[in-house]
Amino acid sequence: MAKPSKDEEEIAVPAPVFSVTAKDDKDKIALPDAHDPVTGHGRWLYEGRLGEGGLATVFRAWDCKGGLGFVAVKVLKKHSKAHARHAFAMHRESQWSLERLHNRADPRYSEEHAKLFARYLEDHTGFVELGPEDFEERRKDFESPSFDWYKQRIDLPIASKPYVVMELVKGETLQVAMPSMSATEKRQVILQCATALEYLERFHMIHRDFRGCNMHLIAREKPNESCQLKILDLGVMISSEAGMEVNCNMAVQAFRRRGETEEKRKRYDWLPWEVRSACDELQGAVKNFEPPGHSFDAFSLGVLILHLLLGKTKARSVLDSLQDHPERTPDGCGIGVPKELLGNLLAEAAKRPRPREVCAQLVPLRLKSPQKEAAVSAEKAEATPAVPSCHTVSHTTTKMEGSSDEEGEMEVVEMDTKKGTETIGQKKDNDTAAKEAAAKEAAAKIAAAKEAAAKVAAAKKAAAKEAAAREAAAKEAAAKEAAAKEAAAKEAAAKEAAAKEAAAKEAAAKEAAAKEAAKEAATIPKHDVGRRSKSRSRSRNRKESSLERKQRPSRERARHLLPEDPARSQAPEEKAAKRPLAEETAPDADAAGAPAKEARRDVRDVTHVSVLDLLRRQQAVEKEQEEVAEARRKEQRLQAQKQEERRAEEERQKQAQQALQMQAQYQQMQMQMQWAQHAELLQRHLLGAFPGAFPGFPGACGFGTPMTALQAAPSVPAGPVPGVVSKASAPPPKPADAASPAGPAQGGLDRAKKGTLNGQSWDPRELMAAAAAQLVEAQQTTDLRNIGSRTNT
Repeated sequence: MAKPSKDEEEIAVPAPVFSVTAKDDKDKIALPDAHDPVTGHGRWLYEGRLGEGGLATVFRAWDCKGGLGFVAVKVLKKHSKAHARHAFAMHRESQWSLERLHNRADPRYSEEHAKLFARYLEDHTGFVELGPEDFEERRKDFESPSFDWYKQRIDLPIASKPYVVMELVKGETLQVAMPSMSATEKRQVILQCATALEYLERFHMIHRDFRGCNMHLIAREKPNESCQLKILDLGVMISSEAGMEVNCNMAVQAFRRRGETEEKRKRYDWLPWEVRSACDELQGAVKNFEPPGHSFDAFSLGVLILHLLLGKTKARSVLDSLQDHPERTPDGCGIGVPKELLGNLLAEAAKRPRPREVCAQLVPLRLKSPQKEAAVSAEKAEATPAVPSCHTVSHTTTKMEGSSDEEGEMEVVEMDTKKGTETIGQKKDNDTAAKEAAAKEAAAKIAAAKEAAAKVAAAKKAAAKEAAAREAAAKEAAAKEAAAKEAAAKEAAAKEAAAKEAAAKEAAAKEAAAKEAAKEAATIPKHDVGRRSKSRSRSRNRKESSLERKQRPSRERARHLLPEDPARSQAPEEKAAKRPLAEETAPDADAAGAPAKEARRDVRDVTHVSVLDLLRRQQAVEKEQEEVAEARRKEQRLQAQKQEERRAEEERQKQAQQALQMQAQYQQMQMQMQWAQHAELLQRHLLGAFPGAFPGFPGACGFGTPMTALQAAPSVPAGPVPGVVSKASAPPPKPADAASPAGPAQGGLDRAKKGTLNGQSWDPRELMAAAAAQLVEAQQTTDLRNIGSRTNT
């Protein structure tokens, strides 16, 4: 396909490299498969942006390699969490066109009806590659109510740039063209809209966005007053199959939020009443549409007719009052829509007519403007001689409320048969006949429509009855199956109970036989028992296996647990007294013959069974005793562990106390040394204050070593040391005798003369001792306080 020249097409705008809808550079994405003139790579030469919505942006592009010419490329915007869901919506709308509306292989296809919808050419969203191959099966998977778009991750092959290719639709939107449209054009638009909805109903689809901004007028030829409609944007179209009206899948829901303010809510005027209430209640039940399936788009068509009649602003204000006051519905006969038809379109869902009924009820128009009427009259006047008495034209115009269009009455003309022109009488007859014919035709159409509706209703009713019968049969079969299962369960329970009862009876019989055998064995004489045990041991030694030899000791031990023999429990004197009697009766017992031996053999078998039971009981008792012993050993280990922990704690406390005592002793030794130093200093000061008072003593002050008694005096502090166990101190040394050889210092001190101080007599030794005692007492008090505070810390 050759590219049009510049004379035929407008000059191309340079293609944007990045999406102009992104706010930040990091959110901008390169346009998909863009053509590079330098390298020749890429298919689409983007020439400008055609429009933008909340989901995608549409660009005008030239196909450089595929031969499609100018096309519209719809590119998905970059989304975060809802990216895959929006890509699926774009994939679905392209498949509606490729698989249904424009699929020539479909038996429901109609070329005339398909022209009313924009055709999708290619799908590049990536969902076709995901599978399954069948679109219906794929759609049901992704539209299932159990499918969660936020939790189930979908990796698309072209995750960042999904797009679809559509035919390039020229012209202007219906929303923009409304003010300049004539009544004839408006009626043609309404008729084409109803025809498009009838085509959608064949495929059981609902557009759900049927409004003026999604429709284009691609041809408006003013001389003929004709226009051609194209319906765009199938993004929210869904199927009307059962269950979709309450499907909670995010890809099926639409218009869940209808605006934050009342002004924004009014913009969603094409939504039916029942869907609006569900959109306002965000926490309520989901309602995508109300059955029957055509009711949603039928209401949108009624709103579109209101916009054509009154304009968008006034239509919204009138629409709010029509739900409570249907009598205020305006009359749309000026554009071919009767008042009753418009009222039914805006009524509740069950009363809204089907699209084909709307086509049948539209009023035919032959309207002419005053200018055209004057031109036609002039042409007729030139072609036909003027006959004033027999040529009459009647034309009146009335202006519609809220519209700039003018409504004209039909032209009425009479022709005279004798003169070749129309007469007034014939004109009336022809007019009456035409009216009657038109009325009959309209009545026939209405009757046919009603008959068809009745047939459809009867078919639906029959189908509903058949479905109800099938459902009842299915329920009955399910009830029978449940009853059969219940009966089988009861029978199985009865069999199980009977088996348990039989087992219990058998066990009771065995136990009674064992008891009887035990009693009978207890009455057998001892010597017979001995002979039988010896013969039994000999036969057992010959026939028993290795396993029986291993089990013999346990059986012998268990045999002691049998009921004790009355003869064995008697006193020795009684046994000795009865022994001759037993020996006398022994030959008779041996002569009893084979029947007695057989009976005793049966007793042995029963006794063997009871021994096994006693073995099992003994094992159970031993196991229980072992568990009790294990529990006791475990408790003893816990008690030993607790005692060990208690001893360790006492040892730690004892070591801490010893450490504190050693610390107190060390501090006491330090204090004694300090006290001795202070006493020596005091001695020096006192002797220095009285020089010559002690003649004959060696040293700088007349003394030698007089501090032995003073240093020994404060060896033990007064009172106990906090936190330390006090020990008995050595007694202070006795004062030296005057006659003892204490050295020259002591002798000089004895010979010291007494003097007077402040008028009183004094002895230097007494004065020195008193001063030293006061100093030592003060120092001792301070040190003891410090020691007590550190010990407490």
